[in-house]
Amino acid sequence: MVKFINNGRDRKIKIPNLPRPYCPEWRTVKHGESVELPETLGVDYGFDSIKIKALESKVGKVKVETKVIVKKKDNNFSNELVKIKGIGKKTAKDIVKVFPSKEELTLAISHGDELPFNDDIEEKLRRKYGKS
Repeated sequence: MVKFINNGRDRKIKIPNLPRPYCPEWRTVKHGESVELPETLGVDYGFDSIKIKALESKVGKVKVETKVIVKKKDNNFSNELVKIKGIGKKTAKDIVKVFPSKEELTLAISHGDELPFNDDIEEKLRRKYGKS
């Protein structure tokens, strides 16, 4: 289970109920509210994952522990790929594994390298990122 925060509009979500898998729990997650979900489910709902990091500091002779929420950075390149018609989340994830940034993909296309994807996906990527 990963902790997520809703930075978008209020959303009604279905949380799996492990003792009774056929009776899920429905819950409304408001803007700014955090919720613990399985990683794939939180990403599918579009929530941002957060990590709680403990920072230790000293105030005089007393040690103080402060908990800070660290947001996981969103991959804008992956979101940009999903906006291309015919490329879904899984395909975008595969593309990002091979080319982590837009610049690397553009460079590979400009050198005329063959992309390790299906012909239709390769054609769409060449059309979108081929000419800069």
